[in-house]
Amino acid sequence: MTDRNDKAAAILDSARVLMMDRGYNGFSFRDIAAEVGIKSASIHYHFATKADLAEATARAYREAFNAALDGLKAGSTPELLRAYGSLFVATLQERGGLCLGGILAADASTLPDQVRAEVIAFFDAQRAWIAAVIRDGQASMELRQDVDADALAATFVSSLEGSMMVARATQRPGDLETTLNQLIHLISV
Repeated sequence: MTDRNDKAAAILDSARVLMMDRGYNGFSFRDIAAEVGIKSASIHYHFATKADLAEATARAYREAFNAALDGLKAGSTPELLRAYGSLFVATLQERGGLCLGGILAADASTLPDQVRAEVIAFFDAQRAWIAAVIRDGQASMELRQDVDADALAATFVSSLEGSMMVARATQRPGDLETTLNQLIHLISV
């Protein structure tokens, strides 16, 4: 049983890395099989279709990202927002990949419904978390009072995702951190 779980985990990890680099349409079972060291038909033992594999990968990513959010600790609201953004910065600068949610969002028109549902769940969770942090920051008078927390949360997440893609395309990963700093500056008191 452990070997089966280990193989499934290796397949999910490989799928995540490939999708973060190439998107949903840029990988195949053959790519994963070559990386994991199994036959591509063996992947079907764990995941019947590419959609099933992508859905499981996106779910695991969402759950891991949400767990990382639960572990963020900071002294102030701006520092907590910076810690959130540092998850994106680390993904780009240390791993050279994009956020799985962002790259799958770019493929939205070609995603199977079950994968699109996971992408929506990922972004809904991000926006809800950021909105709650913003409301706390407004209550503690650390953030501007004249902004709508929900609208700002959508802007914050979208700005980081878009900046991440542009920074990768232009090979200027530092631009993502600049975007993060500007977002925090604009809403801080």
